[in-house]
Order: sequence, then structure tokens, then C-alpha cells
Amino acid sequence: MTNNKPRAPRKSANSSKDKRANGEGSIYWDQSKKRWIGAAYDINGKLRRKSCIKKSEAEDFCHAQKKARSLGTSTFATNPKMTLGDFLDHWLDTRGIIKPETRRNYKTAIKNWIRPYIGKFLVSAIRPATIENLYQQLEDAGYKAGTTNVVHAVLSKAFADAVRLGEIPVNPMDRVQKLTRKSVSSKHILKSDEIRIYAEASKNPYIHARIEIGLVMGIRPGEVLGLKWSDIDWNQRTLTIERQVQRVKSQGLVFQSSKTGKTRTLHLSDSQIEILMIHRYDQDSKKGSWVQDEDLLFPNSVGKKQDPKADHKAWKALLTAAGVKADYTRYQMRKTAFTNLSASGVDVKTIMEMSGHTQASTLLTSYVHATSESIKNALSVQDRNRPTAEMLKDVEIDRQLEEWIQVATVVGKDI
Repeated sequence: MTNNKPRAPRKSANSSKDKRANGEGSIYWDQSKKRWIGAAYDINGKLRRKSCIKKSEAEDFCHAQKKARSLGTSTFATNPKMTLGDFLDHWLDTRGIIKPETRRNYKTAIKNWIRPYIGKFLVSAIRPATIENLYQQLEDAGYKAGTTNVVHAVLSKAFADAVRLGEIPVNPMDRVQKLTRKSVSSKHILKSDEIRIYAEASKNPYIHARIEIGLVMGIRPGEVLGLKWSDIDWNQRTLTIERQVQRVKSQGLVFQSSKTGKTRTLHLSDSQIEILMIHRYDQDSKKGSWVQDEDLLFPNSVGKKQDPKADHKAWKALLTAAGVKADYTRYQMRKTAFTNLSASGVDVKTIMEMSGHTQASTLLTSYVHATSESIKNALSVQDRNRPTAEMLKDVEIDRQLEEWIQVATVVGKDI
């Protein structure tokens, strides 16, 4: 019978290691394991070993480590025994440039949708199939596409950062195929409900101005709460948006940059100037009970930053007072504002300027929807453009006139 087992080298188990050039690692035979051992330092200065059947495999291992060091990359996870859950928690705690709202969303995704399914997996054992199986499990559990998208964003960002910092050798997300489902975007507020909401809001200067800014101008809820009176240029009739209010752990309510990180300036109509001025006069009459004045358009009852939760509660109270049964969110005011502009014939470029969006596709997909009025208008356009017998007569007359013109032109040239 042929013996396929590798022959042990003539050196004893205690013999010296193969002499190799500096930085190339070392290779030796382990008598107890009956294996060749390749040993080399990785980019982090940690000695790595690999057990191989063939000496050539150990040589390849050492060569790979040398190449990785020269390229500034890693072939091992910094802590190969770290679980994915711990890895993500550590990543989130050490990331300092994520906005508070985004950080809360990421934390929710890690806690509720990643840890329960694959949180105990070792980071070094995560493969594209692991992630794709997670997406399928979430879908089977009834989660919507928006949940999968958040999970995908968390994992993509975390692994990309780990690769960039040399903590892991490859990004498993590079070969992950997302599910083809699309998020279902919330719609605009129905016109009948919009009328009821605005009419009820008009009874109170504060609420009237708040709904004008959100429902008519389409400013994001967080940015509405961050508006200051100094942002209004009464002479130029403009409103500048450059910040938002967010809650930060251990800090409370703080100002953050706008969602896009950019400042934008909107023009105000005569009616909007009047609404804001009435609100300001009313607000000035109530400052006697304030403990602090932060120059906010929409502060709380004592002049400080308004809590987004309180703003949400006030919105729900307004819906109830207006007799609106639908459970609309504050953000649907923004969608309603731009849907109304689009339905009224305002061009996409202008709406992009007013909304702060840089991608027309995002605006059209998520923020502009067909209304019953725009559909009726489209149907009337279809009726007006429907071919009729009268149109056929006009076409025939135009054809004959064109033929006569051609004949006359030819005759004129002959003369």
C-alpha cells in the first residue's frame, strides 16, 4: 500500500528553524503535529503561525504576510475571538463623527436585528452568506425593507472602517447581495385632512407658524426646532436653515448641523412674513415666564429648546383637535409640501432648491407623489388630447396646404 503521508524531514523536532531573510518569517517541522509551521509577524507586530501539510504551503503563508505588511494591510482580525456583537458595539462607541440620530438608529439595528441573529458569530467567521442569510431571516420574520437597509448600512460602514484601519483583512460586505425589495415610502397628507389641520392650527399663532413652516414650506422637524429669529432676514425676506435640534446621550438637547450638513436659504412670501410676525408678537408677550431665551422660533414653554417628543405630542393633539383620524407623522408634512408644489406645476429644479435635495431621483421617489387633484388634471389632459374626427379634418387641411405650398414653390422656381 502506498503511504501518502508527508515524510518528516531529517531534522529532529528540536532542530533549528529554516534560516530565512529578515521579514520573510520562519518555517519549521512540528513533530507532535506532523505538520510544517509557518511563522511570521503581521502588520500589527503580532507573531502569527499556520500549520500546513506541505512545506510550500507554509512558505506561501510567510510570503503572504510579508506582502500584506508591505501593502499596509492585515490578514487577520485584530482580535480573532471577538464576536460580531461586541465588534459592532465597540465600533459604534468609538465612532465620533456619526450624528446622534444616526447613532441611535445604528444602535437600535445592532440591538434588535443583528445581535439576536448573528451577534455571537466570530468576526473572523463572517462570510457574505452569513449576511445574506440574516437578510432572509429578517424578511421571513416580517420586517420591512427599511429594516434591512439600516442593517446593511451598519454592517457596511463598520466593516469598511475595520478594513481601512487594518483590523480585518477583507470586507465581507463587498460580495453581499441585498434583497431586491424596496422601502415603501410614506405618502403625503390627503388634501381634505390637510385643510382641516391647517384650519385648526390657524387658531393659535405658535401652532400656525409651526404648521406653516412644516406643512407649506416643507422644512424637516428637527430643523424647524433649530430655527432662530436671527435666521430671518426681514429686509431680504429670507429664512436660513443651518442647524437642527437633537437629543444626545448625557448631553440632552443640543444643536447639530442640518441633516445634509449644508446651509440653505429660502425666500418667504408676504403671507409667510405676516404669519411669522404675528407669532413673534405673541411670543414676546409671553416671555415673562421664561427662564432662558435662546432666540428660538419654536421653544418650549420656558424659552429653551423644544423636545422633539413634545413636538410630536403637540402634532398628535392637533390631528385630534382637527378631527383627522389618519395617524400621520410630522415628516409627512414635508412630503405634502413638495407634492403640492409638484402637482401645481413647479419644476423639479426649484423643488430641489427649496427642499435641499441634490438628487432628483430621491425627491421624485420619496417626496413627490400624485394627488387626487393632479390625477384629475392628468385625466382632463388626456381627454383634451384624445384624437377626434375634427382633429382628422384639421390634419387633412394641413396636409393639403403643405402640398399646395410645395407645388407653388416648384412653379416659382421654374418661372
